[in-house]
Amino acid sequence: MSKRLIITIVTLVVIVVIASIAILLAKGYTFSPKEKRIVGTGIITVSSEPDAASVFVDGHLTTATNATISSLPPKTYTIRLTKEGFIPWERQVPVKEGLVTALKVTMYPAIPTIYPLTFTGVASPILSPDGSKLSFVVPVATGSAATKKSGVWVWTMVKNQPIAFARSSEPHQIANNSIADFSNATLKWSPDSKQVLVTLTNSNFLLDSDNLNSEPRDITAILQATLDSWEDDTKAKKAASIEAIKNSKLRKIASDSANLVWSPDETKFMVRLSSDMKVYDLDDGKEYSLPDAKAHIWLPDSEHIILVEDNAISIVDFD
Repeated sequence: MSKRLIITIVTLVVIVVIASIAILLAKGYTFSPKEKRIVGTGIITVSSEPDAASVFVDGHLTTATNATISSLPPKTYTIRLTKEGFIPWERQVPVKEGLVTALKVTMYPAIPTIYPLTFTGVASPILSPDGSKLSFVVPVATGSAATKKSGVWVWTMVKNQPIAFARSSEPHQIANNSIADFSNATLKWSPDSKQVLVTLTNSNFLLDSDNLNSEPRDITAILQATLDSWEDDTKAKKAASIEAIKNSKLRKIASDSANLVWSPDETKFMVRLSSDMKVYDLDDGKEYSLPDAKAHIWLPDSEHIILVEDNAISIVDFD
């Protein structure tokens, strides 16, 4: 065999090897010093609302949303998103060989402002059964006269946007104090989330939750019949939801609770056990303890809970 032929064969082999390596690298494969071989990699795509958030991978600034992070050796990474003026987001994200992991993150302002709650105060906040509306009372301030803002309000929440930040969906008043002083009223939603029952000392008004009720209907004469009907509807829905819980331990906790509150997507539920408020996640079986507050209210995304206190409103994140 001539020397020229040997050189040609060797050159072709080298070209084939280099081309093969180049193709593997282009497909996302990389050399692992630990395993001493070429291994497949994974990809993470990260999008956020708002966008242009800084993305840190295992503590290293890597890119900004919205972006694709490729050629990641399979393992679990710590992904952290930060943006000035917003609460940082962090999660452990497993990456597998040849797979794309998509992250869609909603970031929340670090210092939310809420209107009109922070200006006039709020009482008796209560979330509708479908998790889409928050009803509350704007009371008359002590020693002051009633204002146009005093009365009963409803805030319709936008999915994936907490009420504090859904500026496109302002609260609307459904009853004002020209009818009665609602400062000490208690509120109750109908099972279909379309009406609000407002109970005063001697009156019980049934209000349409979508409009201002200038002449609300006093249903005191048929109050008990209405409540019984609502209770029957609520019990039937609650029983069906509890029966669908596969974990027997969690099913018993839910069944024994007198104050069970489901997340809107019914993947989690919130109960008070003794003096502690807890959340149970049906998907992973985990439980979480919540800080004490005057009220605990689910947001529509089922990943956050509003904590209502005397002088503050905060958010618990389960995502």
